[in-house]
Amino acid sequence: MKIVIIGGGSIGLAAALVCQRAGHSVTVFDPNGFEPKVLSGEADARVWALGPKSTSLLAELGAWAPDERVCAYQSMHVIDARSDAKVTFTEPALGYLVEADWVRNQLLTQVTESGIHCVCDRIESVSEGGVLILQNDQIAADFVVFAEGRQAHTAIASGFEVVDGGYRQRAVVGTLRCEHPHHGEAFQIFTEYGPLALLPLPDHENGHRVSLVWSLDLEVASEFQECSIEELALKISQTSEWSRGALEFVNNPIWIPLSQHSLKHDSLGCLLAIGDTSHGILPLAGLGANLGFGDVSSLKETLEKHPSAHGDRIARTVARERRFDQRTVAMVMGLFSNVFRSDQPLLQLGRSFALRTADRHATIRSLIQELAG
Repeated sequence: MKIVIIGGGSIGLAAALVCQRAGHSVTVFDPNGFEPKVLSGEADARVWALGPKSTSLLAELGAWAPDERVCAYQSMHVIDARSDAKVTFTEPALGYLVEADWVRNQLLTQVTESGIHCVCDRIESVSEGGVLILQNDQIAADFVVFAEGRQAHTAIASGFEVVDGGYRQRAVVGTLRCEHPHHGEAFQIFTEYGPLALLPLPDHENGHRVSLVWSLDLEVASEFQECSIEELALKISQTSEWSRGALEFVNNPIWIPLSQHSLKHDSLGCLLAIGDTSHGILPLAGLGANLGFGDVSSLKETLEKHPSAHGDRIARTVARERRFDQRTVAMVMGLFSNVFRSDQPLLQLGRSFALRTADRHATIRSLIQELAG
């Protein structure tokens, strides 16, 4: 088949490698280009918590190897700020914290070496039959994968319908110097403002580092955004109950708008939407990237099982197999957002019971870890 991937981020590049290694002709389009990002000494603010399934896929693609910028974490300690409820997940290979740009750079290296055709042109739209409309040209493809991120401009122009899942929030992310070592433990606390996570990063210049992700209601986010970075770091230290001691930003924090969305249908004819184009969720436990790589894994398995199938069958099969996971994760994340922000006594009692139950029963913890990828 002649396959086109729209989007040169990590999910799109991984999909391109999977399709090319299945024996198909692949072209990737991205108007932002395909230059690798230059990584500074300090970890970038955008960090992913990748589970074993994601890292296994990347390893198969030659895009995963031990590196000083990759930090394994063996446990995650989760607490509720308004009760004594807590749960700790422990596993020798629970996951890895790694910069999103580092992952993309590894995939770009593999794509370049593979000979996959990379084009910087913008695709205006695609017909359900696979005809791509460019500014001054048209191209026919047998199968088209949309992996262009949350905005999904080309997907929408091609007939995909976005379903707004609500949960309008804003997250602050950044790299922090911390007073106490993290010992490979991820920390998450559910606060009245929203979930705050401090994720372990490799030490730098003999100093300890964590990655911050704090999802906030819009009103609170606007208030906190007016703070100096010193004031914001103090708020984070206090809100995290000094779990890592005093915190200090090593670079300016980044504020990111959040919401949940999905598509009414993830496949249209020979067109398939994956990754954030298909499903945008709240950033709890790093599930967004893991869901995206799960889509790529499903695409890989489908191409292997049906080597002679046409693009429309491939698109339908992957969309059907991934729909349950996508909807389940979105529902759970929305439920977490509602339940853990509420001050209602019954909901406080319910979340306390839920965390206590998970902490006591290894089977429940394993199911949650499986969901997280």
